[in-house]
Amino acid sequence: MRKKKYVDNLVKNKPLLESMRKRMSVENLSSETVESYVRGVIQLEHFSGKSLEILTPEDVLTFLYYLKDDQKRAQTTIRIAASGIKYFYKYIVVKNDMVNIIPNPKRELRLPEILSGKEIKRLFDLTDNIKHLTIMKVAYSAGLRRSEIQTLRVEDIDSKRMEIRIRQGKGKKDRKAILSKHALLELRKYYKACKPEGILFYGRSKHEQISETALAWILGRAVQRAEIKRKISTHTLRHSFASHQLSMGTDIFTIKKLLGHEDIRTTMLYLHINYENTKPIKSPLDVIYP
Repeated sequence: MRKKKYVDNLVKNKPLLESMRKRMSVENLSSETVESYVRGVIQLEHFSGKSLEILTPEDVLTFLYYLKDDQKRAQTTIRIAASGIKYFYKYIVVKNDMVNIIPNPKRELRLPEILSGKEIKRLFDLTDNIKHLTIMKVAYSAGLRRSEIQTLRVEDIDSKRMEIRIRQGKGKKDRKAILSKHALLELRKYYKACKPEGILFYGRSKHEQISETALAWILGRAVQRAEIKRKISTHTLRHSFASHQLSMGTDIFTIKKLLGHEDIRTTMLYLHINYENTKPIKSPLDVIYP
């Protein structure tokens, strides 16, 4: 019975959800943000079993509490759901009492997983497939997001300026990333062997982007071969790039620019990682009197 009621409500509220998608699209929000926000609203409707127009602040708080306490969802997931619901009631079904009462869950400080230089090299040395190897080397060497790997085009590789052009990355912004000399050599081997047309790392056909699932599979197999027991994703290569840049002496503002971060506080997370990886700190007094 509850499932049927959810389906009926979803059909009835499709115009509202489409209005939400259109408004966010006009604001130039990323497709990932749009769908994440809409998903939060759909989940609220599913949980409550009521029409979105008649929900109360108490309904929203109960739903968010359910995500946190019963479902044990990550704080990031709860933040996104709350933001999507708040957006919906601020601009689509205007209910100021909803907007004012929906909380803004605090961010959790979780240090990302980082691979050592030896682990990175082992990943590469044990990968024979030229396409898989090039994808991983380019991702790590430039600190790319998964979506940026998927959307890279052949013409985005600028060997004259030794840059990689990132088109409409997170926040719908273009930026330039590092083109490694070694990665360029691998790209030339890959181009000669696979002859990409347009899309650099294509999927099943040369006119289709490689899928998120395929990228996860490629890295997963490499991690198995390298006998790395930790949970690793394509984003781990990006985190490792940032941490290694910091260890090499690159300043935090340059790293922020290379990664395409909007907020310097996001980049400063890597300071925590590198601080933990340093040797025990001595007092200057113990240097004077060793």
